Amino acid sequence: EKQVPVEMIDSDAEGYSIDELIVLIHDLKPTFVCLIASGSNPSASTMTMVGIIDFCEKFYEYSDSREIPLIIWGGHPTALPKRTLLETKADYLIKGEGYETLLGLYQTLTNGKKDLSKVKGLCYFENDTYIENESAPLVDVDSLPMVNWEKMNPSKYRAHNWHCFGDMKNRTPYAILWTSFGCPYPCNFCCINNVFEKRTFRFRSISSVIDEIDLLVNKYGVKHIKILDELFIIKHPRIDEFISRMEERKYDVNLWAFARVDSVDPRTLERLKKIGMNWVAYGIESVDRTVLTSTTKRYSQKLVEDLVKWNRDAGLNICADAIFGLWDDGYDTMNATRDFLIENNFEWINIYPGYAYPGTPLYEEYLQKKIIEEPKSWHQYSMYGYEGGALPSKHLTSAQILKYRDDTFREYFSRPEFLTYLEKKFDAETSDHVKDMVKIKLKRKMLGD
Repeated sequence: EKQVPVEMIDSDAEGYSIDELIVLIHDLKPTFVCLIASGSNPSASTMTMVGIIDFCEKFYEYSDSREIPLIIWGGHPTALPKRTLLETKADYLIKGEGYETLLGLYQTLTNGKKDLSKVKGLCYFENDTYIENESAPLVDVDSLPMVNWEKMNPSKYRAHNWHCFGDMKNRTPYAILWTSFGCPYPCNFCCINNVFEKRTFRFRSISSVIDEIDLLVNKYGVKHIKILDELFIIKHPRIDEFISRMEERKYDVNLWAFARVDSVDPRTLERLKKIGMNWVAYGIESVDRTVLTSTTKRYSQKLVEDLVKWNRDAGLNICADAIFGLWDDGYDTMNATRDFLIENNFEWINIYPGYAYPGTPLYEEYLQKKIIEEPKSWHQYSMYGYEGGALPSKHLTSAQILKYRDDTFREYFSRPEFLTYLEKKFDAETSDHVKDMVKIKLKRKMLGD
C-alpha cells in the first residue's frame, strides 16, 4: 500500500553465516538495512543483541558498508536506545512500534532530505550528539497488512518439538500469527510492552485473523500454527467469535496459544479443543504465594488445581512455565514448584531462570537496589548458552539457582513415569525423542563447565 519495496531475509531459516549475509546485503544494494531485535516469542529481544552486535562489528569491517545505513529495531533497543547505538555503531535506531518511523525514514532518505528531526520515533547521533525524536503514535492494528507469506514461506519453518508430539516427523510447514499486541497485566519481570513504550492491549479483527488462517491452510498446507500473542485466551467475545468461525471450517490444524491461570473457563477450553487447539501454555511461575505475589500475579492454589482439571477434561495438553530465581525464592519454594510440576506430570514444562530484562520494573528495581550491576554484555540472558546466567535471590546465588534449574529440567524429563506417559499418550517416537533430548547436558561457564 505504501509502495515501499522490501526484501525479508531470515538468516537462521536460510542458513546464512554472518559473512554470507553481509555479501548478500551488498549485492542487493538496499536503501537501508533494518536489524530486528526480536524472536519467535514477543519478549525475545535482549537475548538477540549478542548476534546483532556481532553482525554489526563484521558488517563495518567490509568496505563500502558505511554507504548502507543500518537501523536497529525492537523491544530491547527501545528500552536502551543510546546504549544500543553505541554498542552497534548503527546509523539509526527505532524507538517504539516502528511502522510510521520506518516509512518516514525511507521517505526522508529516498527524497534526499537531510532533516531527520521530523521522523518520529527515530534515535541517532549527529556530530557526536545523541538525538532522540518524539515517539511515533501507535498505529491502528487493523491498518496493517497481512504477513507476506510468499516471502516468509512456511515450508522453511518447523514447529516446536512438543507442539508435534505424536507426529514428530511432520513439523513443517509451520506458521506463527498474531491476533493482538501487548498485554494488560503488570507482571514486573515481563518486557512484552517495551516496544509499545507503555502497557497496551490492542486487538486485530477476528475476520482478518481467519482470512490469514484460510490462506495458510488452503494455499500453503499449514497444519501447525502458533498464536504469537502474549495473551490470547481471555474471557472476551472475540474468543467466542474466533471459535465459531473456526468451527465452520473444520480444519485439521494443530494450534497452541498462551493463557493465564485466571483467563480461562471449562466451556471455552472444550470448544477450543474441538477446533484444533491442542496445547495451551500457562505462566504458573511459582506455587509459593509470597514468591508469586512479588511478580504482581495473584491466584489461589485452588484455581490452579481447577485449571489442570479443566484442561485435562477438555483433552488439552498443558505447557507449564515456571521461573526459578525470583527474589523470595529459596530451595524450599523452588522444591514446592518442582514437586507441583512432577505431581501433575504436565506434557511439557519450561523452566526459566529469573531474568531482569531492560525496560522492566524488575530491571530498574534490581539496579537501584544494587542486586545486580548494569550488564556488561547480553550473553548472560541466553537461557541455554554457555555464558547464560540467572538472577540471584534473597537466599541463593545466581549459580545455585542456575544449577537447580538445569538439574530440575533434566530430572523432570528423565522420569520413567513421564516417559511412559508420553509413550502411552502419544507414541514411542515421542518418548525416544525426549530421552535423546535430556542426554544433552548444557555447559555453563557459571557452573565451571
